[in-house]
Amino acid sequence: MLRRAIDSLIHTATQIFCVAVAASFLYSCSLSSNEYAAYCDFGSDGWRYNRTIHFRPEHPDSICRGRLAVALRHDGDFPYKSVWVETTVSDAGTSRTDTLEIPLADRFGAWQGHGIGSSYQVIDTVPRSFTHVSGQLIGVRQIMRADTLHGITQLGIFFIPDKP
Repeated sequence: MLRRAIDSLIHTATQIFCVAVAASFLYSCSLSSNEYAAYCDFGSDGWRYNRTIHFRPEHPDSICRGRLAVALRHDGDFPYKSVWVETTVSDAGTSRTDTLEIPLADRFGAWQGHGIGSSYQVIDTVPRSFTHVSGQLIGVRQIMRADTLHGITQLGIFFIPDKP
C-alpha cells in the first residue's frame, strides 16, 4: 500500500516536472516580446516617389527603446546600385528623420544581399536608437530622383529592442 502511494507520488511529480521543462523550452524559443517585423509588397506599379509606407509597430510594453532596420527585396531588373530612403519616427514626442543609402550592388554591378533565384534582400540599420510608443507610426519613403522605382518588390522594417 505504501509502495503504491510512493509510486503514484513519483509519477505525478515526474509529470509536473516534464510540463515545466516543456513550458520553459517553449518560452525560451519565442521572440523578445518587443520585437516587430512587417513587410509591404509593391505590385507591378512600383514604388512611387511621393508614396510613404507606414508601419504601426505594436509592442506588449507601451514604451520601448530600440533600433530600426530597413529591409529591401528586389529582383535582378532593378536599374540602380543603391536606394536612398528616408525614415521618420517619433522619438519621445519629437519627430526624427534619418536618411539611409542602402547599397544593392557593388561597384562592379554584382548584387549584394541574400536571396533565392533572382530575388535579393538587403538590410540596413538606422544608426541611432529611439524610444518608440506602441502603436505610433513609422514612415519610410524612397527619395531617389526617379518618379517610380521598378524592381523593388518589398519593403520591410524591423524594430530591434535595446538590450537591458
